[in-house]
Amino acid sequence: MMAEISGIPDCRIWGDDAPSDELERARDGRERFYSDPDFDPKASVHFLAISGGAQEGAFGGGLLAGWTARGDRPEFKLVTGVSSGSLLAPFAFLGSEYDGAIREIFSRYSTKDILNKRIFSALFRGVSLSDNDRFRAILKTYFTPVEMEKVADAYAHGRKLYIGSTNLDSCRPVLWDIGKIASSGHPDAYNLIIEVLLASTAFPGIFPPILFDVEQNGKAYQELHVDGGLTAQVFAYSINTDAKQVLMEIGIKGQAHVYVLRNAPIWPKVATVEPSTLPILVKTAETLVNSMALMDMHHIYLDALDNDIQFHLAYMPSDFRDPEEPFDPPYMKELYNLAFEKAKAGYPWESKPPEFQNEEEGE
Repeated sequence: MMAEISGIPDCRIWGDDAPSDELERARDGRERFYSDPDFDPKASVHFLAISGGAQEGAFGGGLLAGWTARGDRPEFKLVTGVSSGSLLAPFAFLGSEYDGAIREIFSRYSTKDILNKRIFSALFRGVSLSDNDRFRAILKTYFTPVEMEKVADAYAHGRKLYIGSTNLDSCRPVLWDIGKIASSGHPDAYNLIIEVLLASTAFPGIFPPILFDVEQNGKAYQELHVDGGLTAQVFAYSINTDAKQVLMEIGIKGQAHVYVLRNAPIWPKVATVEPSTLPILVKTAETLVNSMALMDMHHIYLDALDNDIQFHLAYMPSDFRDPEEPFDPPYMKELYNLAFEKAKAGYPWESKPPEFQNEEEGE
């Protein structure tokens, strides 16, 4: 059983297991969908799952803006984001009018604008190399209470926005229902959403973990949350969700589509690793993250096949140049522009992960 955020019950679920009341939640969603006079149950529905990738989120931002420029970008009924994908997700959810905000976030800010380094305190008494004060201020610049109210309005008509974090105490993924928080009327709803976004991007050691006040069985305590990418690099919904049944309960009869936006190459660059501690640790972490991303994409693809959902995949080209620093504005601008032009011309979304394409060709 999951602990509750005081005053905002059922605003989050486990990412590794569907909630026991999944169909009841779907029926509640049906009422909200049908409250929208423009809702057509026979129309196609579109879901967007945005992966992590640090500054490579510029790829996803450019792709979304280029898709807008092409003129055929759909409204997404469900948007999910994890790690740096959580910075894209709220604005992708709110629509094309926020393309400019995404472009600024992934082109304007450099390492010094985001990281407030505190090496001495981190080594001897701190929990991270930087605090998150500057990052919190940037988030509040673009996601204001006005945006929260827009998310709440979309939620009232059945649309969903989920952000993923990692509960470090339980070592499990948590999916936060941002629309439910936004529409809760709780006086601290806005600050909670900002903290969720910070938690989703809080890479351990770089940014401090986020503590959330929770209650369970009458007991109050705090949970420690960090980067959602530690437990899921990309997700569409909870593992074990019966998507076909959920769509039936909602009353959606049109074709469902899931778009997976991978803010990184499918395969990392091949490079000789120096046989010393730091390079080995860095390459090991890169290998683990890439393997997790592949497994997550495979899970979404296979689940889509089982539930008659059309799968679409976009990812960053593997031959793009390396950045000069962790948050490199010229690098991000180039990557953004590359993705923009590809999407404006008609991005060649792939209907299955590359490994499945290779298997088919080998038959």
